[in-house]
Amino acid sequence: MDFLKQFVIPFSGLSLGNHDFQFKITNEFFEHFGYSEIEDANIEVKVLLDKQGSMLVLDFDIHGEVDFICDRCQDIFSMEIEGRERLIIKFSGEQAEQTDEIIILPLSDNKIDVSQHIFEYINLLFPYKRIHPDDNNGVSQCNKEMIEKLKSLEKTQQSDPRWDALKKINT
Repeated sequence: MDFLKQFVIPFSGLSLGNHDFQFKITNEFFEHFGYSEIEDANIEVKVLLDKQGSMLVLDFDIHGEVDFICDRCQDIFSMEIEGRERLIIKFSGEQAEQTDEIIILPLSDNKIDVSQHIFEYINLLFPYKRIHPDDNNGVSQCNKEMIEKLKSLEKTQQSDPRWDALKKINT
């Protein structure tokens, strides 16, 4: 069985109005999209599909926990993510311009695969820098051994005279 089939919503048989869908996102989901920086995931995605006469409005409510490798100390840490996104699906017999929030489907389509949208929405919630958060006292939760090693390497590096000359120009 194809794992991503569970993310296909057959909307043709649905009545007009609201319909709820829930998806559990784990590592297996991210494995189907190739490269991922996630070590572990436990995310719940709720989709509220509002079927209207000539379009569908999908509201995605995403919340859960994701494990990353810290950019600073290389230890794994957990981070909570939460977000909301909206996708509007319109139907047309002609080719039309699409945006990030609006997609156009042919009139003959009767289902939508939301897996790619969920993948993109979740990835947009990740911070640019992935480092351990500080505790309540403002102390970094990074691996202290690794931080000490990095500091010792920083002290032993010789300065490059070419860069030193360039630094003098700036002052």
